[in-house]
Amino acid sequence: MTQHQDASRPAAVLYSPALYLGRVTVTEPAARPASLLSGTRLKALAFPALHWLIGHTPPAIALLPARLITALLRLAYALPGYRLRGACEDVARLAGSADARRIHRRFLTNALGIIDNFFRLYRQGEQAALARIRMAPEDRERLRQLIETHGGAVLAVPHNVGSAFSALRIGHNFDMLLVAKNPATPARTRIALDFYERMKLCVLMVRGGNPFELSRAMFKVLRQGKLVAATLDNQDRSAQRVAVRMFGQEVGLPGWAARVSVRMRVPMIPAWFHSSGRRLTVIVGEPLLCNDVQTAVQHYARFFEQQILADPASWAYLADKHWQALLRRAAEASAPSHHGPS
Repeated sequence: MTQHQDASRPAAVLYSPALYLGRVTVTEPAARPASLLSGTRLKALAFPALHWLIGHTPPAIALLPARLITALLRLAYALPGYRLRGACEDVARLAGSADARRIHRRFLTNALGIIDNFFRLYRQGEQAALARIRMAPEDRERLRQLIETHGGAVLAVPHNVGSAFSALRIGHNFDMLLVAKNPATPARTRIALDFYERMKLCVLMVRGGNPFELSRAMFKVLRQGKLVAATLDNQDRSAQRVAVRMFGQEVGLPGWAARVSVRMRVPMIPAWFHSSGRRLTVIVGEPLLCNDVQTAVQHYARFFEQQILADPASWAYLADKHWQALLRRAAEASAPSHHGPS
């Protein structure tokens, strides 16, 4: 088969036993300017370096750059234009808490904890890493019964600091397909695949994939009585988005997982991953079995909102510019007006 490629955007076909389809094609995105503290720039620089350090140096050395970066970000809190500070202040206002600095401090501590966990996974294996992830026995049993009763289930999860690592615990307890948007570059996708292989997870990478092929794969998995888990808190501006309310604002979220849930008549179950440094806890919400896509999406959106307000330092998207803008609008809308008498 002949595949057209833009010379300015080379594509790489990657193979891995962790991939449900066996391979994934990743196209290098066109270069765009990024600010010094942007997530794009930090990920492009930090992930390859961190991956090399984890594989080739002792823990103290491997974690040194991450500790330096978090120390700089702690100092950056004093800068008025620092976006993560603004997000912490906005979510603190929405949660009725004034301690935005503590949210920021815990967010960075959680990020360091996850890096340490991946080092433990890389050097000591999955069993050593599993010891740091807790899932209540009653939640495991509830999920098992739901899957057994309905012949499958869809687990809706957000982009938490510990989402990827917590998948290790869920995949250890259930026959699970993890649906994930792979990193934007071949280099970072290779790194992600390395860790998925070490966690012994089965992943369906969906960035730029054929929608028909991806949907067919998920239907097949659910017909086999398995669990499909997907991160579903990306803001969606496409024609396929589903409009829901979060933080008092309208936001478009992806609806494909809800459409799969409705069509296959399996429950949609939201989940959250609480981070406390290196320790993680999987929290499972209430299941919903319905025949309406908008209702299903609003169900997990409401759960995400409740958990974010209760535990904002565990949510990685505090550092996402799109969610930061929404949190700012929500915080401004919640501020009491101080109009004098007319």
